[in-house]
Amino acid sequence: MVKKEDEIDTTFFLEALIEWLKSYSINYITIDFSERLEAGAKHFFTDDQILKGTFHASQLLTKGITKELIRLKDKMYANKIKEFLYIRQFSLSLEEENVMMKNITFQYPEPKIAWEIYLKLCEIFSANDLRKVETDLRQFLNGTMINRWKGGEVFKEKCEQFFPKRGLTQKAVAHFKRRVYRAWRGVIRGFRKEIEKQKSGFNDARFIVLKNPLTMKDYEKRTLRKSLKQFPWLRPIRQILVKYYYQFRVAPVKRAPLKFLLHLVTKETHPKLKSAITTLLKYEKHIFRFQVIQQENPALRDCKGIKVVNETSMRKVNRLFQTQMGMRTLDNLVMRTSHYLDCPIIVAPSVLE
Repeated sequence: MVKKEDEIDTTFFLEALIEWLKSYSINYITIDFSERLEAGAKHFFTDDQILKGTFHASQLLTKGITKELIRLKDKMYANKIKEFLYIRQFSLSLEEENVMMKNITFQYPEPKIAWEIYLKLCEIFSANDLRKVETDLRQFLNGTMINRWKGGEVFKEKCEQFFPKRGLTQKAVAHFKRRVYRAWRGVIRGFRKEIEKQKSGFNDARFIVLKNPLTMKDYEKRTLRKSLKQFPWLRPIRQILVKYYYQFRVAPVKRAPLKFLLHLVTKETHPKLKSAITTLLKYEKHIFRFQVIQQENPALRDCKGIKVVNETSMRKVNRLFQTQMGMRTLDNLVMRTSHYLDCPIIVAPSVLE
């Protein structure tokens, strides 16, 4: 029982464990990428004896890629949706005269073009001459700007439906203007809904892309093919991940260096992925030494490890602690906990604090 995974408690734990298992020869220790755990392990084991778990190596990489995929999701979908929502709300505030006109900085061309069209509509409706308003609006609807706009045809059709047949009148112009603005917002709402649908599909795709190809079921493979077809730019990430998992299956002499993971890194890449790849390259020898030792000692494949954090045991200990069953001394704590868990107990000095 230790308080935390730092060098002091790790050293205490390993010293007690080695003493406890003194009749056995401990040749290797497998840990994750915690530098504090490694510092404690180096008090008792050489660099060649310390292995990095392949599970933790894969987990580190997939967590980094997950952060990168979330960044890409925000860049390609979430932030674009925010811009469409912003210009919609800002247009409503302008029409209600709650805000002043101001310049907006856009990241994406689609919301920018939509906003430029709205500003042109505002300019047209600002004229006092109703004939000029009608003439300029018809010219604008048939002009290059609308024709090049992705939603131009839909917007034009909506406007034609409620265009006055006998021309604009002073009484009808306010109502007509509101309907034109509403048609514009309807078009950008369609854009937003389409992007939200893509975003939802991407959320499903990013989980299947990270799956280990060696353990995937047939239906998952079918889903993956559909996802890569819908989001082809995920294919390079998937290919690199498959190549990574493949390195644990091939003979050590055929294994490729992990430098190919650097193809995942650009200037914009999420720091978590950059850090994960840097760590994997740093400890590459330790990760695959586990694979070499297993091949040299086939019996190790069937060995059971010591689970450092056993959730079932932790829940039992927490329940025991909450009952406050007379655990006022170390001897009493060790006796009751050992009896409750049905195993010997090693208590670190930090726990006594």
